[in-house]
Amino acid sequence: MTIYNATPHQINFYNKSDVEFDVAQRKYIVSVGAEPIFTIAKGTPVNCKTANAPTPTIENCPVPVVGAVQFTSYDPLPEGYDLYIVSNLYRSAVQALSGDTSKLATVTDTVYSAADIKPCGCLALAVG
Repeated sequence: MTIYNATPHQINFYNKSDVEFDVAQRKYIVSVGAEPIFTIAKGTPVNCKTANAPTPTIENCPVPVVGAVQFTSYDPLPEGYDLYIVSNLYRSAVQALSGDTSKLATVTDTVYSAADIKPCGCLALAVG
């Protein structure tokens, strides 16, 4: 299987047995010393473009408003891969513009380091 990483980040996959869910922080925390079971090198990011819908008329609103954000386009992906890891934003753009998401994957169940509570990997990919 060939996987294209369309994100600017290395993706580390951890075994679920190497993480603990911290209820107070609502995060998966990786055990000290645990190593990823699989790593995918950082790739070349893809982007989508957005524009605002017409500004709605809202009487007496104390803050500025604009129309809702709408997707207008998304970058093409290179051909020849079985799976493409993309951002949630990119996947949303493809879906909103009636594109094919069957080979798109996003990381799920983000894993955080115990030391500084920064993202360091994930448990799986969500595909489709």
